[in-house]
Amino acid sequence: MSIATASDFEIAPVPARLLLLPLAAAIACVALADWLFWDWQTIGVSLALFLGALGVVAVFINGARAPKNTQIVIGAAFVIGLLAVVEDCSDLSRTVAELATALFVIIMTAPEASSWPRNLLEAVTLPFRGPFQLIGDLFGALRRMKSWTPNWLGSLVAWIVPLCVFAVFLALFAQANPLIENTLMQIDLRAFLNLFNLWRIAFWLMMACITWPLIRRRLRRKPVRESEPRAAVATQTSDLDFLLGTRAMLRSLILFNALFALQSGLDLTYLWGGANLPDGMSHAQYAHRGAYPLIATALLAAGFVLIAMRPGGPSQQSRLIRPLVLLWVGQNILLVISSIFRLDLYVAAYSLTYLRFAAFIWMVLVAIGLVLILIQIELKKSNRWLLSANAISLVLALYACCFINLPYLVASYNVQHSQEIAGAGPKLDLCYLGSLGPQAEPALRPHLKQIPALEHVISRGRNANHRLGYHENWRGWGFRTWRLERYLANNPYTPPNPDQSGKG
Repeated sequence: MSIATASDFEIAPVPARLLLLPLAAAIACVALADWLFWDWQTIGVSLALFLGALGVVAVFINGARAPKNTQIVIGAAFVIGLLAVVEDCSDLSRTVAELATALFVIIMTAPEASSWPRNLLEAVTLPFRGPFQLIGDLFGALRRMKSWTPNWLGSLVAWIVPLCVFAVFLALFAQANPLIENTLMQIDLRAFLNLFNLWRIAFWLMMACITWPLIRRRLRRKPVRESEPRAAVATQTSDLDFLLGTRAMLRSLILFNALFALQSGLDLTYLWGGANLPDGMSHAQYAHRGAYPLIATALLAAGFVLIAMRPGGPSQQSRLIRPLVLLWVGQNILLVISSIFRLDLYVAAYSLTYLRFAAFIWMVLVAIGLVLILIQIELKKSNRWLLSANAISLVLALYACCFINLPYLVASYNVQHSQEIAGAGPKLDLCYLGSLGPQAEPALRPHLKQIPALEHVISRGRNANHRLGYHENWRGWGFRTWRLERYLANNPYTPPNPDQSGKG
C-alpha cells in the first residue's frame, strides 16, 4: 500500500473537441452554484444539492468504471456523507460531505482499484490542483487547434503571464505606496466596473477551479517504453514553456523592472531622501504602508525568478533574459532593504513588539535568500543547493533567536525610545510592558525614578514570577531563569507605600 506521488496524476494533452462536454458541464455547475449560494447569507441543504449534482454530473461525464459492488457501496457512502450536511451545515459536516463527493467521483471513475491513502490524497489535493489543471487543459487545447488557430495566438498567450503578474505587483505596490494608490484611485473605472460584479466573477472562477478536477478527471495511464523516439520527445515544447517561454519572460522582466524602478525611485525620493510628502501624509504612514506588502512582493518575485531560470527552460538560452533577471533580483534586494528601513521607521513611531522583531528577522532572511538566488544564477548552482543554503540560513537564524531575551530587548528599546525618556517617540504602553513578564524587570527598574508608573508593571511581573514557581522543581531550571532569579534576589521587591506614592 503506497501513497500516490505527483506523477500518479496524469498531465496529458487534450484535444479541444473533447473539452466541449466537460466545459459545458462545468458552466452548468457554476450556474447552479451561483443560484444556490451567491448573495445568500446562510448555507444548508443547498450545499447538499450542489454536491449531489456535482457528483452525478462528474460521474456521467467521466463514465463509471468501478465494479457494480463497489458502485453500490460508494454510492451509499456518498448519500450518507450528504446527509451530514443536511442535518447541520457545520465546518465538520461540510468537510465530510465534500470528501464524500470527491471520493465518490474518484472511485467510481477509476479504471482500476487503488489504495485508500492514494484516493484520500487525491481527494484532499483536488481544490489545490484545480486552477493549474483548468489553465493547463485550456491552453493545451488551444495549442492543438491547428486547423483554425491563427498564428498570432502564441504571441497573444505570451502576454498573459507578464500582464497578470504585472497587475499583481501593481496591486501590491498600491498597498505599499500611497502615492501609487492615489494615482490609481484617480482613474475612474466605475463606468466599466458597473457592467460587472468583480466579486461575483471571482466566485464563478473559484467554483470553476474547484469543480473542474472532478468533471475532467485525469486518469493515470501506464507509460509505454520506447527505445528510439526519446530524442524527438525531448525536443517538443511543453505547455509550461509555451506559456512561460522566452517571449513571455522577456516581456515580463521588462515590465517588472520598470515597475520596480518606479517604486525604488519613490522610496529613494521620499523615504531615503526625505522629500516632502503630499498634505496629510507623514513619513511614518508612508513607511507603515509598505513594510509588509513589499516583502510579499519580493517573495513573489523570487518565485518568478526560479520559474524563469528553471533548468532546461527556454530562458536559459536567451542573452537578454539573464541580465534582466540579475537586474530585477538586485532591485528586489533594494526593495527588501527599503522594507527594513520602513519597518525601522514604523517601530520608531509605534514602539517594538514581538511580531515586529520577528518581521525584522524575516526580512533579513528574505534578503539573504535573494542574494543566494544571485549566487545560484552566477555560479549555475542547482535548486537543491539553493534550498539547502536557505534552510541553513533559516536554522542559524532560529538558533540565534533562542539566545535572545526578547522581553528584555523589547522592554529596553521601548523605554529608552519612549516619549517619557527620550522626549520624542511614542508613549509607553504600560499594558503591553506588563504582559512581557518578569524577564523585562531588569530593563525597567533603572528607569523607576523617571517613570514612577513602571512600579505597577514591575509588581505585575513579580507576581507572574511567583506564579511560575521557579523554585519548586529542578526540572524547570534554565540558565536565563537562573540569571533572573539572581537579579531578583539581589534586588528585593519593596511594595510602594500608599501614603507616599502620590497620585502618579
